[in-house]
Amino acid sequence: MGSEEDKILESKMKGSKKTMNTFMACLWSFLVSLGGGLLLAWWEYQYHPTNRQLWMVPFGLILFFTPLIVWFAIFVSDIFSLTPDVTQPAASIHHPEKLSKQVISTPC
Repeated sequence: MGSEEDKILESKMKGSKKTMNTFMACLWSFLVSLGGGLLLAWWEYQYHPTNRQLWMVPFGLILFFTPLIVWFAIFVSDIFSLTPDVTQPAASIHHPEKLSKQVISTPC
């Protein structure tokens, strides 16, 4: 009975560790994006009237949008990498022999 409880506790710890890692990744990406936005705001306030320190604009945009693009890519790849059902039809376009046998053997 002790080993069952250990397995349950271990699975809970793995789940909480994964949750904590995800939380930390979200926090860091939010902070990077916030830093980029603050850099852009500072440039707008301090240097925009004179158009000086223009290096801050692309750097701020990169910091601001990169976490959004990365999270969007992760989200989309997760959607498209979902595994289909394990049960596959017996007939397949890659196996014409199986397809012809299934067509012949199906009752009308």
